[in-house]
Amino acid sequence: MKTIASIITAALQVTAIFLALAPPAIAQTAKPKAQLQAGTAALSKADDEGIRKTVMDYEAAWNNHDMKLLATLFREDAEFVNVVGMHWRGQDAIVKAHAIFHEIMFKDCRFKTDSIETRPLGSDHAIAIWTATQDSYTTPSGQVVPKGQFKLSLILAKGPESWKIAHCHNVRIDAEAVKNDPVNGVPR
Repeated sequence: MKTIASIITAALQVTAIFLALAPPAIAQTAKPKAQLQAGTAALSKADDEGIRKTVMDYEAAWNNHDMKLLATLFREDAEFVNVVGMHWRGQDAIVKAHAIFHEIMFKDCRFKTDSIETRPLGSDHAIAIWTATQDSYTTPSGQVVPKGQFKLSLILAKGPESWKIAHCHNVRIDAEAVKNDPVNGVPR
């Protein structure tokens, strides 16, 4: 039991650090290039389109409960940290978790993409920040989670045929907290 508590504590600490350092949740559209760090290269049109296709295929897999399609979007060694800090390692574990949750709580829950921001991370890796609106759902413990926005932070690797997700982290956007964002919130 202590091991599980230690794992959960560590996951929550990593999530807290990520949230402290992550791009702010208020940004719903791509930042102008002037706001990007000097010297940041742009993705080629083909790479940007390939990454966006992977994200849109994820949305389709989610909305159609298509776990076979979902599996094709992740690298075999991918990692996934969900909105409550569960951490799944490997494509099989990611797909298994999604399949179970889609059976018990996401049967009628859909995703709708609001925006996708992309940028390169070297020559064959990229970051995508995906903002989506998710329908309400009820957790296994009976908690109703209202419809709301989420941000998914993806690290993708370029494969021979497509871009694959190497890492994904999902956070729920707290609209009230966003108002106090010290970088993108209300000017002081």
